Amino acid sequence: MNALTEIQEKPDSSERTAARLAVAVHVEAELLRLGLRAMLPGLAPVGHAEEFTHPAALEQALAGNRFHVLILSSSTHASASLGRLRHTHPGVRTLLLLDPADAASDSALARLPADGYLLREELTAAALERALAQLAADEMPMPLRLGRQLISQAGESAHLLPARRVRLTAREYDVLTHLVAGLSNKQIARRLRISEHGVKRLVSSVLLKLGAANRTAAVVTAIKLGLID
Repeated sequence: MNALTEIQEKPDSSERTAARLAVAVHVEAELLRLGLRAMLPGLAPVGHAEEFTHPAALEQALAGNRFHVLILSSSTHASASLGRLRHTHPGVRTLLLLDPADAASDSALARLPADGYLLREELTAAALERALAQLAADEMPMPLRLGRQLISQAGESAHLLPARRVRLTAREYDVLTHLVAGLSNKQIARRLRISEHGVKRLVSSVLLKLGAANRTAAVVTAIKLGLID
């Protein structure tokens, strides 16, 4: 039988609670699993969390549209299926806890295309709460040093890419420059004096034109193509 452990469910007694996230957890390392089990119930963005020990049970739960966020470890076998999971369950945001070896790997983020990243060695309740809040706001959590590493790698490999012309409108280019600066949709909207909905639409257009699955991939691709200095 597939094992499923319910961590905690909080009552939907207010709009704030109703907006809280349903979080699925699938990690194999026992200490990490126990740490998440202890942290998640006390985090403001979390309304409900469940721990899955078998991939089949996880797949069934995700197919039922019960969860907003899936937390995985890069050492978990399921992480190898991240691309497929994101394709078959596009409404579920994936937060990947990176092992030190994967964090240091040049190809790790290309191989593990999540919606957000945290370093296992830097995992704290505050960091996890911040990351979940960012995912809820359609932003991509990523440690600063990991982002710098990505940009550095993109710059070094730019000359290896075949030329490809990408045409962005002036507004799309404005949004792209703010994405590179790490601004949230709300901050971009304030800078450009447009609505957040308008920013989301422009971000989606930029991702589509760059063939990028997420904001970080868009920034890396833009640097590689020479769109951003």
